[in-house]
Amino acid sequence: MRFSLRLVTAVVGIAFVGGRPSTRADAPTPAKRIPWTTSRLQGSPDPALPYAIEPAFAHLAFKRPVIITTAPGDDRLFVGELDGRIYSFDPDPNVRKPDLFFDLRKSIPKASQLYGLAFHPKHPTNRYVYVCYVLGGGLPDGSHVSRFEVLPTDPPRIDPTSENLLLTWRAGGHNGGCIKFGPDGYLYIATGDATGPSPPDTLHTGQDLSDLASSILRIDVDQRDPGRAYRVPPDNPFVYLPDARPEIWAYGFRNPWKMSFDSETGALWTGDVGWELWEMVFRVERGGNYGWSITEGTHQPVHANDKRGPTPILPPIVEHPHTEAASVTGGLVYRGSRLAGLAGTYVYGDYVSGKIWGLRHDGQKVTEHRELVNTSLQIVAFGQDHAGHMYILDYERTGRIYHLIPNPDAAAPTTFPRTLSETGLFESVARHVPAPGVIAYRINASMWADGAQAERWLALPGDSRIRVDKQGKWKFPEGAVFAKTLFLDLDPNDPSRRRRLETQLLLCRGETWSPYTYVWNSEQTDAALAEAAGTTHTIRLDDEKDPSGSRTLHWPVASRTECATCHNPLAGDVLGFSAAQLASADFAGDSSTDPLAAFSRLGLFDRALPTPRKRSARMVDPYDASADLDARARAYLHVNCAHCHCPGGGGTALIELNHALALPKTHAVGVAPTQGGFGLRDPHIIAPGDPYGSVLYLRMAKLGHGRMPRLGAREPDRRGVALIHDWIAGLAPLNGNGHVSPDRSQLASALAAIPSDEPGSANALSRAIRTLTSSTRGALALQGLMERNSLAPAVRDEIMAATKTHADSVVRDLFEPFLPADERSQRIGHNVDRAAILALQGHRDRGRTLFFLQSASSCTSCHRVHEFGGTLGPNLSTIGEKYPPAELLNQILAPSEQIEPTYMTYQLATTEGQIHVGLLIARTDNAVTLKDAQSREVVIPTAAIERLVPQQQSLMPERLLQNHTAQEVADLLAYLASLR
Repeated sequence: MRFSLRLVTAVVGIAFVGGRPSTRADAPTPAKRIPWTTSRLQGSPDPALPYAIEPAFAHLAFKRPVIITTAPGDDRLFVGELDGRIYSFDPDPNVRKPDLFFDLRKSIPKASQLYGLAFHPKHPTNRYVYVCYVLGGGLPDGSHVSRFEVLPTDPPRIDPTSENLLLTWRAGGHNGGCIKFGPDGYLYIATGDATGPSPPDTLHTGQDLSDLASSILRIDVDQRDPGRAYRVPPDNPFVYLPDARPEIWAYGFRNPWKMSFDSETGALWTGDVGWELWEMVFRVERGGNYGWSITEGTHQPVHANDKRGPTPILPPIVEHPHTEAASVTGGLVYRGSRLAGLAGTYVYGDYVSGKIWGLRHDGQKVTEHRELVNTSLQIVAFGQDHAGHMYILDYERTGRIYHLIPNPDAAAPTTFPRTLSETGLFESVARHVPAPGVIAYRINASMWADGAQAERWLALPGDSRIRVDKQGKWKFPEGAVFAKTLFLDLDPNDPSRRRRLETQLLLCRGETWSPYTYVWNSEQTDAALAEAAGTTHTIRLDDEKDPSGSRTLHWPVASRTECATCHNPLAGDVLGFSAAQLASADFAGDSSTDPLAAFSRLGLFDRALPTPRKRSARMVDPYDASADLDARARAYLHVNCAHCHCPGGGGTALIELNHALALPKTHAVGVAPTQGGFGLRDPHIIAPGDPYGSVLYLRMAKLGHGRMPRLGAREPDRRGVALIHDWIAGLAPLNGNGHVSPDRSQLASALAAIPSDEPGSANALSRAIRTLTSSTRGALALQGLMERNSLAPAVRDEIMAATKTHADSVVRDLFEPFLPADERSQRIGHNVDRAAILALQGHRDRGRTLFFLQSASSCTSCHRVHEFGGTLGPNLSTIGEKYPPAELLNQILAPSEQIEPTYMTYQLATTEGQIHVGLLIARTDNAVTLKDAQSREVVIPTAAIERLVPQQQSLMPERLLQNHTAQEVADLLAYLASLR
């Protein structure tokens, strides 16, 4: 099918005939756009949370801020950035520019990061301020707390010559660095374990009181002990303990990120960033031992056999599994007056998930704990002004300051449309007639959806428009909706046999998009909203080829999380509605044939669009045999793969498949795969001229584990597979080096022995099949022969008989698409029954074979067991001691939920716009070293780094087991559990 833009005639007066636009005499062009006024897509189908966020200072934004605080006797707010600049400003909502308070790096060039800022309680008279900063290089005394004096200027500024160094301790990956004055007038200082994320606590300092790390310290800055720039308060808990540092107030913390005192009770609260599984919140007591690194929270032993500190381990007040939080940010007890419902609530958040919670504690136990709001922020700090008004600091997504407001929708009943007919998108749902103002459109290249086709609509509320920014990017108005109905044409010549399956919506909520799916009923009169977790829709279809006259279709409906996986911000959220997709295949410079010009004439954009780009930048229909082969293949890979395979988009293989990229820049051609070669000798992701040596082609052709795309379609697209085969076969070798398989001639002879008509010699046919299926390359070539040639039924039956029970799962997976659905393996799919898998008796030896020999598992590409396997991922030689089977299963099914810190990926952006993604191997004053998914080390000079941020996406693929059978998974678990 050829795709081109089609605007609904009744709405806009333009029709497209035979794939080309035409103006009909009986279809008058409207003088103006018809507004869409029937939307009822408001609120949420889920219960509303009690609070929302909004910017507190609309005109202010900072670069990687980490501190927000106040000074006694001064109404100004002070914000410190990680790189060392500190600003102050009056808390006027209309303030437009902050004033520079201090430039740390300018005054102390060796300083690398700012962590803490606290003003002396008597600041109005002594002008003292205390700064915690870190020198680069992980020095034994690299973490500093210094006192400075503030000049009597307006606005205030620190005197850079007034530094008085008070205290140092070891710098490392976890520095803590929060400093606060307590109600007793003493300075409290949080320190981390001074090491990197993993291995955990390599200095074994968590329970060691002989150093200052992993602790909260308490010092008197107004007096001095001999040899110190401060005095140790005599009531500190370990003053008289031999070999203990007397400054320690509490210990056993991993990285206590932000602490605060309750202004009413004086209680000290902190969040402690966890290791693998848990995030903790502590109410800190004098002499308290909080467990690190004997344990992580109350659940996971770490260095269980290490010597413990002198006081009992105390449990956290609350702890969060990494399924809901991954880097806790300590908050504060709210004592303000604006949010009466939060009075006395300790409010804290999570840097990764953006969620904010509140708890109440009566001094003995938690009396209330609830989620307050779910944000898109990187919550790095909380602060409050002298009136108790609370602020939330976003680290890098916006760099802005927010505050909580009551959710205006919290008290409203949940009125989100539960049926498609209630959305206001359609005048008639049963006849699929859109409401006035809803515009139908078509795209050039549509993704494969198991043979389903799609109708698409755009609806902009009222007279709102798409804003075009200076870079040419499109920003859609809040309330905009994209709708797509998937349907099957059971008989292209009989419209009455069209079966609608689901209608997918993307609803713009300002900065974010929410996906929803409506599932059509059997009468085809309406569709019902699917649950957030997704479902499987069972449909009976007429089928003359089936002996019973009908067949059952189990149609999977994706969860909202899966929808958001593809419609992610890095891919652009909206995937199909773009200049490249909407450009007519017949565009030749005439604006009358340019659909974007038609949209502009309707007033959908707030300004004139740029001149259309050159033809090569527009996508073509991948199934249009008359179009250029390279353009077809690149369009196919773009719409089916590029939303994940883009920088930070979630694709584990670090390739980029945007159609506009030059082929060498995709990092796919001539590059060895990182997730396994499936038994291919010398495999490449794309081997120019050699589809049977190309993992990309193999993944598209097969079922089972490793099949791509991982989400969406369940069936291989035979036309798409053939397209990519022919494209790869025609690619010229890069740098003049072709890809030659050592067994190519042998396989060619075996292929030649496969007759297209009735076999003459059964023995010769069997030998040829055995030869071909003895290797992945040969099996892939034989599978391609079945796809492209009309083999005699007897030949096909012989091939299927030989491959259906083949010992190699890759071979079975390649030929399984030719089997009827009821004869295929029952794989666990997306909705995993974990209890059923764990109840099965696993076979260790079969699991060992799956791990090492069945190349589809790809385990040994990254993981080592004893002396065998790769080193990119964790060594699994003793994994059975670390996790029970249930946790092993969870680690494999959802690797990004609990990323071992050593294996957290980082995205590095250079000042020249290059993007690198990999494991952080080393970081010095001069350079950062990453190891990418090909295990190559990339060294980037510090001066060339624009941004380095952790990514909550494991290098281990998501849904790794979805195409295995339950028994195969049980076998794999049995083998892993035996590794002790």
